[in-house]
Amino acid sequence: MTRKLSLFCLVCLLWPLPWLSGAQANPRYDLAFKHWGEFYLPWQDWRWWKAQGIAESGLNQAALGSEGEIGVMQLLPRTAELLRVDPFDAESNIQGGIKYDRQLWDRWAGATDHRELMFASYNAGPANVQRASKIEGSTVWWIVARGLTVVTGAHAEDTIAYVDGINQNYSELR
Repeated sequence: MTRKLSLFCLVCLLWPLPWLSGAQANPRYDLAFKHWGEFYLPWQDWRWWKAQGIAESGLNQAALGSEGEIGVMQLLPRTAELLRVDPFDAESNIQGGIKYDRQLWDRWAGATDHRELMFASYNAGPANVQRASKIEGSTVWWIVARGLTVVTGAHAEDTIAYVDGINQNYSELR
């Protein structure tokens, strides 16, 4: 009986969780997301940053983007330099991504859809999202997204999908 129970427990540990697949089930960087999330944005659930890391790279530190982005949080080398982090080290990369999120969070202080605008800024660039917000005269995400098409063209669809993906990832992580 003990042997069967032990085998059952082992299978439970190794079998993927049905409600979490791939990167969501990967706890590899959870401590870094928790630590840096609580350090830079302690009033937010750390799983938002993991959801973002999933959207950025699938939590793959070896990921390299087409524009030179590096690691889990897909930091550009210049951004990593400005943030004083090593984009090639996973924990430092995660720190840099969340530190940059904090800067973007502060930039959108008082906005209606604070979090979505922060994530959109991370993806499309803060100046582009700011311009879209001014064009539309709003800080409501779905309205700003409409203006983003004017500012960034086809890239707006990528940014909208990126923000939606983070929200979906977070829902699955909760």
